[in-house]
Amino acid sequence: MRLSELQTGEKAYIVKVNGSGAFRKRLLEMGFIRGQEVKSILNAPLKDPIKYQIMEYEVSLRRSEAVMIEISMVKGDVPEYEQEDDEDRESAAKARPIQRLIKTATEKEPNTITVALVGNPNAGKTSIFNIASGSHQHVGNYGGVTVDSKEGRLKHKGYNFRMVDLPGTYSLSAYTPEELFVRRHILEEEPDVIINVVSASSLERNMYITTELMELKVPMVIALNMYDELQVSGREFDHETLAEMLNIPIIPTIGKNGFGIPSMLNKVIELYEAGDKGEDNNVNISYGRVLEKAISRLEHQFAEKDIAELDMPLRYVCIKLLEGDKDIKNSVSTLQNHEKIFARAERERGYIENLLREDPESAFTNARYGFIAGGLRETLSEKTTVSDTTRILDTIV
Repeated sequence: MRLSELQTGEKAYIVKVNGSGAFRKRLLEMGFIRGQEVKSILNAPLKDPIKYQIMEYEVSLRRSEAVMIEISMVKGDVPEYEQEDDEDRESAAKARPIQRLIKTATEKEPNTITVALVGNPNAGKTSIFNIASGSHQHVGNYGGVTVDSKEGRLKHKGYNFRMVDLPGTYSLSAYTPEELFVRRHILEEEPDVIINVVSASSLERNMYITTELMELKVPMVIALNMYDELQVSGREFDHETLAEMLNIPIIPTIGKNGFGIPSMLNKVIELYEAGDKGEDNNVNISYGRVLEKAISRLEHQFAEKDIAELDMPLRYVCIKLLEGDKDIKNSVSTLQNHEKIFARAERERGYIENLLREDPESAFTNARYGFIAGGLRETLSEKTTVSDTTRILDTIV
């Protein structure tokens, strides 16, 4: 059965997203992953677009796009994910030594902390930027508002902050100019700390990019923004426990009135002053036995000099090669050993497809959402009061 056949008011579960390229990747990152519940909000016969609800967001798709998505009305008919176990977690923890993207003292401006704001569109990122830096630029999501990034300066507790508001994006893939811009800024400009702004009213969807930032091993603070909406919804969120699980501080904020922003800046200073002392405490996402074996074997194809030349976390590079990321592949192509690396990557991609019966890109996306869902199951309660917190996510037309 195809998603386009789902009638208004009906619910179903995603089985598979067909197709290829940027559009398919975008759907996966928006939450159209295997086993995820989706509801048809408005499906008028022969009319476009069709409106759906997934992960508390509303998404509009053309009928020709919805037909690419396979669904089942019975959740039990959807194949289950590969489950991780203690061996998987140990394998992830034993990855090659982690490199963190931290500038040396001689490269930094004296007494200045460079901060990059990263998050989904509509997460309130620019509101936090405006209040924190005193900027009064228009808040919006249309092209040009943050596509070139905005920079603000502020002082807090004796430090000068250089704060960069990066374009709103749903992921760090290389399929859109915004995604590529944000990723390259992080890798090339090397901010001291990232503030990952997530909407408290849609945590599962917003935290997908959090998992990608974790792979980059950059010091990070999560701003749990629109915290007032979470409180009104009736849900209870043990953000302190989730912060411990991720080893990332989570600070509740309300961008429209400045609540929590001083605490957020205090935490940035704390991370900055700690430097790389917390290097060994980074959490590696466990992707399950098959993906972890593929990552490990590909890691061992790199020589030490290759790792130094790349100036990126090796585990991150390997994951991106397995996903088929062209931008990272271009970076690796400059290495003397690149042909052997690419050959190994292709063998491992085949290994993943043979065992998991899905392409590596889907497998990693599913695993990231599984990681998020697992953490939220332990820390986020269901709604106890009726509240309409659904937001319009996007219209892919």
